[in-house]
Amino acid sequence: MPEEAWRILSGISDEDCVLMGLRPEISRPENMIIKNLPVAPPPVRPNVVMSSSNRSEDDLTYSYQKILQSNNSLILNLGRGANLKTQAEIR
Repeated sequence: MPEEAWRILSGISDEDCVLMGLRPEISRPENMIIKNLPVAPPPVRPNVVMSSSNRSEDDLTYSYQKILQSNNSLILNLGRGANLKTQAEIR
């Protein structure tokens, strides 16, 4: 589970971080787990012009949409009694 992974990574000592090639004062292993995903506002991810009259969303917007779809699917399937292993097989 993600919480358990974060707990284990946060227990790594500063000395072990150095052995892993990290500088613990600026980079800790538990910081590599994304807890909050900042979303760039639409003005910094403008539409892409494909031809004179066609427009499309940029790649970042499509990535945000895919993340939302995956999260909604996960919530729906877990609500129906699926476990994380079953959810991975559904994809």
